[in-house]
Amino acid sequence: MGKMLILVVLAMVPAVSSGYTVDGYLDDWGIDLSASGADSMYYLDVHPPSGGLDIDYVTEDNTDKYKGWVKVGPLYSWRNYFDVEAIYFDNDALYVYIAVVTGLPQGGYWGYAPGDIAIDADYDQNTGEYGYEYGIDISEGALKYVEDWQEVHYAQARSSNPYRIGSGSTLTSVDIFYGGEQKGHYVLEAKVPLSALGLVPSDTLRVHWTMECGNDYLTLDADVNPTPEPATLLLLGSGLLGLGGYAGARRKKKR
Repeated sequence: MGKMLILVVLAMVPAVSSGYTVDGYLDDWGIDLSASGADSMYYLDVHPPSGGLDIDYVTEDNTDKYKGWVKVGPLYSWRNYFDVEAIYFDNDALYVYIAVVTGLPQGGYWGYAPGDIAIDADYDQNTGEYGYEYGIDISEGALKYVEDWQEVHYAQARSSNPYRIGSGSTLTSVDIFYGGEQKGHYVLEAKVPLSALGLVPSDTLRVHWTMECGNDYLTLDADVNPTPEPATLLLLGSGLLGLGGYAGARRKKKR
């Protein structure tokens, strides 16, 4: 019984403490962008994430890498270069994990660059007001308290705002990675300490992303999931191991 309990405890702890690898791939989110048909329209819409602790997500996979001009949001995309395709969110006891999927490469396209990740962590559900007081600066790899946001290039795409951090104070560095092409998709991933956002379990927040032109955007409402602290799991494991040892000692005594 003691050996079995050890295996159970060892299996439990990594599941909570390891989180996601910030590497520009979605395999740990349960999505395979290298699969057959992954470059087709609606692929992400019909292939939801699996695994994780409790993934919140929004998809709007409007085009693919082969089509011409397609309307994707306020404006149009040439193929899927200006298509924002999905936002995924999850958290463990220590970190928030965000993945943005787009057809826009890290270096931009036609002179239009990727935007920063906007976060509103104090959403008031009664008033419906979002301030996006936080932003992840993707060029600096930093979480900032934002004083001013820059607007998108086209006036007709104002609904896509905000676009990029104009000014703000740096709170902490974050793990961030903008991956290479995967059948027309590019993945922007970030890992942010929960404490830096002042978040606690059951909090609601909003995540928003667009690009400089503002042709398309996505906004995700997500919940911070209550997850056990690694220390709590270790205490639980110690207790289980103690019980296993006690049971083993009793069996030896009876012999």
